[in-house]
Amino acid sequence: MTIDRAGEYTKMSLSSSKLKSSYQNLLHDVQTLFPKVDQKLVLDILHLEGMYKDWEGSVMLKVVYPAGTNLEAKKELIFKRYQRVPSMEEDRMLRFKVMRMYIDELDKLLIDDPQIEYVTGSATLTPSDAYSA
Repeated sequence: MTIDRAGEYTKMSLSSSKLKSSYQNLLHDVQTLFPKVDQKLVLDILHLEGMYKDWEGSVMLKVVYPAGTNLEAKKELIFKRYQRVPSMEEDRMLRFKVMRMYIDELDKLLIDDPQIEYVTGSATLTPSDAYSA
């Protein structure tokens, strides 16, 4: 049996092209389905949720609201929902650490609070109550 180097190269090119295409489709889906969320945050949550079945959903969120939004009322809602007191950053952003923030919970947050303008933050493998960007 002989190995066809050109055939191997073609197969690898097709594999890498397919993988790149799948990734571009994923990015498009993230942008379409979660237009108010930083793509990196969504991808990080998906990665951790998919790779580590026991991941506890440790996420630092920064939620941006339109100017003029009553942030004190939003702080109350976040406390009721997540038992966390968010801190105010700048004049339109609330920042808080959440446990069990999986992709479906992020989706529910956006549905339940249509005033949210944008969400960014970071997901980490290990839980911590410390605020880290």
